[in-house]
Amino acid sequence: MAEKLTEITAPAWMIDLFKAIDALDFDPGRGFGIFADDVTMQFGPKTVHGIEDVKKFFTTLDAPLITKHLVDRVFRFGDAYLMQGSAVLHKKDDPKGQGLTAAPLFNILWLNEAGKLFHYVVDFDPRAAAKSRLF
Repeated sequence: MAEKLTEITAPAWMIDLFKAIDALDFDPGRGFGIFADDVTMQFGPKTVHGIEDVKKFFTTLDAPLITKHLVDRVFRFGDAYLMQGSAVLHKKDDPKGQGLTAAPLFNILWLNEAGKLFHYVVDFDPRAAAKSRLF
């Protein structure tokens, strides 16, 4: 029987990953432990290779921000997970100022045979990326 796309409850590893991204907590014993060392990540128009470059990318992107990811729906198809949600962003130097909500935000996460995230795609409205001036 062929696999089908099924809506599921967000797995704990996914929630832990978004918490780690929000906190810029790269401890492999927590959320970032899901990444394979040779991960490829495509984040909007940017592509990075390897866990160390993924960490550098998130540090550059999120260090000036307070970020909160929100997971709305998760689907699974084999070893691929699709997350539909959003992120609320505020500048650290103006945490009560007007924030930017990135929505909808889509993540596709592929796990390898060892259960590690080896390919990660984050996509969102390209007009929002241009407006944010982050890309």
